[in-house]
Amino acid sequence: MGTNLRKTTQLPFKVTYQPLESVGIKDTHQLSMLKDGFYDIISLRFTQNSATEPVLEGIDLVGLNPDYETAGKVIRAYSATVDRYLQEKFDTKLLGIWTFGPQEIFCRKPIKRLEDIKGLKIRVGSASLSTFITALGGTPVIIPFDETKNALAIGLIDCAVSSASSANYAGWPEHTTYYFPLAVHFGLNGYAISLKKWRKLSYREQKIVQDSFDSYLADLWNYTQYIQNDAYRCNTGQRCKYGKPYNMTLVEPSAHDVQLLRKITINKVLPEWENTCRKVHPDCGKEWQDKLSSYLYQPYDQSSHHKLY
Repeated sequence: MGTNLRKTTQLPFKVTYQPLESVGIKDTHQLSMLKDGFYDIISLRFTQNSATEPVLEGIDLVGLNPDYETAGKVIRAYSATVDRYLQEKFDTKLLGIWTFGPQEIFCRKPIKRLEDIKGLKIRVGSASLSTFITALGGTPVIIPFDETKNALAIGLIDCAVSSASSANYAGWPEHTTYYFPLAVHFGLNGYAISLKKWRKLSYREQKIVQDSFDSYLADLWNYTQYIQNDAYRCNTGQRCKYGKPYNMTLVEPSAHDVQLLRKITINKVLPEWENTCRKVHPDCGKEWQDKLSSYLYQPYDQSSHHKLY
């Protein structure tokens, strides 16, 4: 989207596209960079910026989004809240949300159920996932994504969490044998624009920009879902189109695993997150409960994870 914005909108924008790695800036500072005017539009990494703005973690708490359908409902219920907090604190408008896909567990050592995490070292990428792993008796380890494959290879960690497609692309199945496709996160991210830049646009221009992002994100969700399912097949020795074929042992999560996941979320993860969020936004916990708590109690359909598209 970054390189095609002018073509897509047919507006006279002068677009300079800069990947963060090319400018040597960590993605944990995206919101402050946008507020301070370093950039006008960013592809916002929710997990990496949740320490600065905890509401970004609230929309993708451990156990909240088990599948694409639920994630879509959660976004429709809560994205306006995320947008409002971003506007109030960072002068930033949320243009939309996309996903890396369900964040699942890949292990070197045998794992048959969630309780088998006990005693293992797990690479994590968020505070709520760290809380979850600790509650299971595991040891959360923070390692950059691009260093995770080597950490698995040398046994520095026993398991790691990512989407099926990201893990396949990064070669994790070369050093992991067990694939446990329980979505602990959903890898949500977004696009955001500075309010200063947004307010300089006319109403017509704002509508064109928003419509362009809406269309792009709809296509991106469909693509991500297709790639996720293709990678699932690649990882488990089935015929696939885009990824590299492996023959991992598929360990299907049980109803007990799902219940345990949600129990820990309700009793440990959610209270800890609410306490953090209330320090920034006093009504944060109540609003989350009003809009999203029901999703932690809805029936869980494991088969919805990997429908073929």
